[in-house]
Amino acid sequence: MMDKKLSIDVVYGTLPPWPNATIVHSADSAVVIDTLFMKSDAALLAKRIKEIGKPLKAVFITHSHPDHVWGGVELLKHFPDAKIYARPLILKEIELDFRARQLRWTGVFNVGPFEGEIPENLFEMLPIEGGCYDHDGHEIRLVDLKPAETVYATGFYIPEIKTYIAGDQVYNKCHYYIGAGLNRPDLWIESIEDVRSNYDIEVVVPGHGYVGGTEIFDEAIEYLNFYQNQYQPFRPQIEMVRALEEQYPDWKLEGVIYMTLGPAMTDQALIEVTHGHIKFGEGPIATGSYSL
Repeated sequence: MMDKKLSIDVVYGTLPPWPNATIVHSADSAVVIDTLFMKSDAALLAKRIKEIGKPLKAVFITHSHPDHVWGGVELLKHFPDAKIYARPLILKEIELDFRARQLRWTGVFNVGPFEGEIPENLFEMLPIEGGCYDHDGHEIRLVDLKPAETVYATGFYIPEIKTYIAGDQVYNKCHYYIGAGLNRPDLWIESIEDVRSNYDIEVVVPGHGYVGGTEIFDEAIEYLNFYQNQYQPFRPQIEMVRALEEQYPDWKLEGVIYMTLGPAMTDQALIEVTHGHIKFGEGPIATGSYSL
């Protein structure tokens, strides 16, 4: 019988789009789930791991989006012996997506206060198979998710502390990044319901926003249903954006509302609002860190 349960520390990103990274540590070592986005935040993650004082054995990636992957470049500078893992299909998405994202964000995340923050190249990542990872005798379950924000994603469930690390399957009081991916909120809801019904969860670590409980699932489903009712073909885009702004005026990542319309905004009213430049939002989502 284990003397001590696994513990988690969640580090909240300080730079847009403010993702989360989770350190899971036993009495002997640590693993990390997601790596944050920019160099400065990944350095903060590395600092927290060193404060915990356990060697970093492995890093797991929930999905292909850069704000959960690219910080690994900086993280490996501090922990060169750590191995980074993801499901094979997620690895393929990262490989195919990296240069396209890098080109798309040139002039956005490598200038001004963000100069030098995004990587020139990525790092070696290894495939992981199976349903469980043995972390010093403690079980971490790998949950292959139904399509949500991305087609392929992995959640991580820690049964002994009833904690679920969701990646971007859910956020906490943040607007959801829907349209640039599948734009299928119905499938996203099904993905959340599937996890909620199959695991005994008390603590939810979202991809963005503060750690919370299962109310995060309820709020996500409510949001996705509202989105689905509002975003209809041929409806003026500005009306759909305003509907979400009015329904959720205090939610963060408000710039993502505009991104749900896809890469080409054609509504003149939206062009006038954004001046052709879309930001993730006006302020940090969460501050500090969370420990359990």
